[in-house]
Amino acid sequence: MKLKDSEKALLLGLLGAAVLVLCIMYVAKPNWESVQSMKVEEQTLQQRLTELQAKQAKRDEYLAKTEEYNAEYDRILNSFPADMNQEVTIMFIKGIKDDNEFDVSSLGLGEKSAFYNLGINGADTSLDAAATDTAGTTEAATTEAGATEEATTEAALTEAAAPVSAGYTCYKAEFPISYEGGYESIKDVVYYVDNYQDRMTVDSIDIAYNAEADNYSGSITLSCYSIEGEDRPERNLELNDVPIGVDNIFKGSGAGAAGGDDSLKKYDENDGAAIETNYDFYAMLNASTSDVSAKVVGQNGTGKEASVVSNSDNTQSTLNFDFYEKDGKNYCKYTLDTVSYEAEVTSADDIKLLLQSSARKDSDDKVGVRVTINNTTSLPVYVKVSGEDTTSPRVTIANKTGAVKVYK
Repeated sequence: MKLKDSEKALLLGLLGAAVLVLCIMYVAKPNWESVQSMKVEEQTLQQRLTELQAKQAKRDEYLAKTEEYNAEYDRILNSFPADMNQEVTIMFIKGIKDDNEFDVSSLGLGEKSAFYNLGINGADTSLDAAATDTAGTTEAATTEAGATEEATTEAALTEAAAPVSAGYTCYKAEFPISYEGGYESIKDVVYYVDNYQDRMTVDSIDIAYNAEADNYSGSITLSCYSIEGEDRPERNLELNDVPIGVDNIFKGSGAGAAGGDDSLKKYDENDGAAIETNYDFYAMLNASTSDVSAKVVGQNGTGKEASVVSNSDNTQSTLNFDFYEKDGKNYCKYTLDTVSYEAEVTSADDIKLLLQSSARKDSDDKVGVRVTINNTTSLPVYVKVSGEDTTSPRVTIANKTGAVKVYK
């Protein structure tokens, strides 16, 4: 059958329309959709570029804040001990017994238990309200969260790897103590807990007054805290100065209000005021901003300049006085942190030590010492702590052995 020209033209028109529709569906439409997608992506990338450029402009500020927060986090972390063991408990109770008229009739050595794991990669690091109130670690948790937020921003700029888990576990242990002692000693013990090298809290205290004996008895519940992890090794504690034997370890030392043996009474008048003008060895404590060194330790007397050890660190240092006999003579070796000096004791009757403190300038004044006094000589050691700040003393008598009496 032969098609007419009009029919041929109609078929050609239909074929052209079909080709046009196919081109639109399979060529033009995908290209248009691709263009629209690219435009949306371009807008998203442009917005992201603008945000990154704004963050890049504050890069130094972010890095500085991250360093600041990390340093603060480390400071708070390091304020907690890395372990909690029986040796720490022994030294803690020994400090109470030696320095206070405080008889411990019973003591419970609490079993430590974990109560929190530090967060990972920006996870929720806030403690529950009860743990926060008890442990006082809200500041640490807040600091960690802030540091994580800033570190995340900085990581986005530098494409650094995500931080790993700190692996730190927070522990708590309770120490119930039954006691008997004088009113001033109870206050001294609370102060001792508040200023102890490990983080502790007084959770509860019960006090009953015995008018006939004029003393107090009751119970104290203490909580001790630690933050432990693989990169925080346990401390090596020296317990050589802790006496062993069969005596009753729960009986007080008979220290008296002044903090020494009752048989040592030579300078009891005015709480040892005479030592302030007549002493054999001394330690002076001043603010780190003073014209003189913050901590100065030495032997009193003319021409003793070489005996002086000192530093001006705005921190709490350790200060040890060891009095001992060698080759028929008595010596004193005093150590300020890591610097030591050995001097011969020239006094024949007793040894007098003056710890001259001063008022703190402000809350940034952190100068202080934890003092340990060991005496194995046949002479008694009398210690006078003078000029202390009334609200935040610089001197803490951490431990003493032998015939030592402390006047405050």
